Amino acid sequence: MSRHPHRPLVLGVIALLSALFLAPRTRATDTTGSNTWQPAPYSLGQGLYFPDQGLRIGGYADVHFFDLQGSHADSSLRDVSLFVTKDLGDRWQFFTELATSRTTNVTGAQNGGGHAEVDVERLYADFHATPAITFRFGKFLTPIGEWNLVHADPLTWTVSRPLSTSAPFARHAAGAMAFGTVALKGRDLDYWIFADDSKNLGVGQDADDAFTDYTGDRSPRNNFLHAYGGRVLYHLAGDSLTVGASYITYQLQEPRHDYQLTGIDFTWTTRYVELTGEAIYRTGASPLSSERGGFVEAGIPIASHLYLIGRVERYHTSVPDTTSIVRTEALNYRPVPGLVLKLEHRNGQNGEIVPAGWLASFSVLF
Repeated sequence: MSRHPHRPLVLGVIALLSALFLAPRTRATDTTGSNTWQPAPYSLGQGLYFPDQGLRIGGYADVHFFDLQGSHADSSLRDVSLFVTKDLGDRWQFFTELATSRTTNVTGAQNGGGHAEVDVERLYADFHATPAITFRFGKFLTPIGEWNLVHADPLTWTVSRPLSTSAPFARHAAGAMAFGTVALKGRDLDYWIFADDSKNLGVGQDADDAFTDYTGDRSPRNNFLHAYGGRVLYHLAGDSLTVGASYITYQLQEPRHDYQLTGIDFTWTTRYVELTGEAIYRTGASPLSSERGGFVEAGIPIASHLYLIGRVERYHTSVPDTTSIVRTEALNYRPVPGLVLKLEHRNGQNGEIVPAGWLASFSVLF
């Protein structure tokens, strides 16, 4: 079997991007003699935008350092992601995210060279049918909870990811989705409804590790075979409070069982604190199907652009059959928009799944 099963797909995506780049958007005005590749003024974190092409190019990169129990101190250029958005007429829009992971690893004084692989993280086309509904076709982030939809390192408070946002389900889906915002009793209600057929579509066939934070090959893989479900998010108190609920029924590739998952989440933002939380409960026919847990996290501004983060999470995994309780304290510094520095310490029970120690990262959204 090829060591690079994604290569034909990646080459196909690159060819498609090239065709899109060379096809300027149809415009009513005459651009003869003008520079159709003139970019708009650039701001860090906003991407490079070419108005005449209907094209935006951006992305992010992050460098991680971790010193965890049971392993040597390690650092890596962990992720480099390229975002490409292309308008196709008035209603269609194309988007892709190409990502390389663990490009360079340094353990102690040795440079391990890393294992650079290019993955198609996301690849989809959106059709904006009405102001209240958009249809999406392709590979996208699974709409479960808040964290999974805002997963890029520069956009999250901490280096590590809570178990309830990765352990019970696949982080990516391939198929179709309808989403949008409608009014309910004078307030906004966001919704997502999706159907996944990763078994047949298999866009990228990436391995969605259940345990994402430096657990190596010990982590089960959570790829979907089939799934359907959705999420709703209700806005309250002038958008300072949002409350969400999720439900999906699905089959995983490994272990191959049928599952049902119910989740709730909330975000409450005030001048002095931002509180967020998510919880899930997963069931199924097999005794290995049951998982449950969640977290509560607080972000408090303590100085200009500097935030103190505290998180407590509890999670029961089925493989292995154990309960993890994790406490995390972190600093998040955002000197300018698009640049984020994080320093984090975590400890708790069950170091096999969530090893205790120090983590840090520097990330840039460009």
